[in-house]
Amino acid sequence: MQRIAGLERALEQAQHLLHQDDLTPLLNRRGFRRACDRLAGNGQMAMSACSAMIDLDGFKAINDRYGHPVGDAALVHFAATLRRHLRPADTIARLGGDEFALILMNCSGDHACLLLERLQQALVGSPLSVPDGAVPLRFSAGVAELHAAESLEQLLERADAALLDAKRQGKAMVRLSVPPARSAQAAAANACD
Repeated sequence: MQRIAGLERALEQAQHLLHQDDLTPLLNRRGFRRACDRLAGNGQMAMSACSAMIDLDGFKAINDRYGHPVGDAALVHFAATLRRHLRPADTIARLGGDEFALILMNCSGDHACLLLERLQQALVGSPLSVPDGAVPLRFSAGVAELHAAESLEQLLERADAALLDAKRQGKAMVRLSVPPARSAQAAAANACD
């Protein structure tokens, strides 16, 4: 019996590692996909929900200037900031590199934008400490609010498109995606920065 219990614990640990980012204790891409599938399968996505895609601004420059250990520390610092400022029920993942994704349940698009703007301010107030001083971290984000008859995949695609728009518009901003049926004019006018 002890051997079976030990094998079950080892299997559980392997499953955990398979779905967790090895640098930050956030979900990895596989874990995020699994969490999204679980939310969609439980019918929880029928509630109000938002997705946010986040990309650290100037991350390559941090690696180039300070080296990869400081780049890794920046990712860990950002992940810890996310965990401190988001609710335990929110889904947080590092998809790879400096790309992060969120699923915020029971959250409107406007509320998600305000939350991310507060997160930007929190990062300004707590830069990454390095031996030579401090490294300020900034990010761009795209937010999409789930709409009726929209799949989770479509929601994530809209959040990613809003992130690309934020990067093109000058970085360090949060952009809210317009609902799928709204006009291109509305899309051009809709930003939460």
